[in-house]
Amino acid sequence: MRPDTTAANLLLQRALSRSAIESFGLSHQIHFLEFRDDEPNDHVLSIDTNMTSNVGFNDALGLTADERLLLVFNRVNLRCVIRVACDDKANLFLDFDNGVHIRFAGTSVHGYEPWQLSSRTPLDEPGAYSLIAQCGGGYAIWDGSVTPTSHPEKG
Repeated sequence: MRPDTTAANLLLQRALSRSAIESFGLSHQIHFLEFRDDEPNDHVLSIDTNMTSNVGFNDALGLTADERLLLVFNRVNLRCVIRVACDDKANLFLDFDNGVHIRFAGTSVHGYEPWQLSSRTPLDEPGAYSLIAQCGGGYAIWDGSVTPTSHPEKG
């Protein structure tokens, strides 16, 4: 596993391992999931990629991909995350306490970032973070909750 993938997984664990979906929807043509945990900050996952899950649909319903995605989101609404992970190809995996498994592909529908997880806290405030999956692999990470180690000068 690449170092940026390891760092991304650590941030994902810290942010989402004790969380539940609080809301979901579509904002500015981008799908999102909002997570809440015991901490004061919410976490927002913005999604611009294809999703697969273990939730089945009858093809006779004629649902679009967007309709299927929102119905899966409805199935995990208010459900707790029991596993979250990403891989070197920027695929994101979420498992919930009701047995639903979701995979977000590491390639973007529109050629941009496939998904991004951020705190609701502005990035210049303590505890803020942003994890951006790069199309096809790799991560850009801003983690304001990690304070640099200081080295006192020798006197």
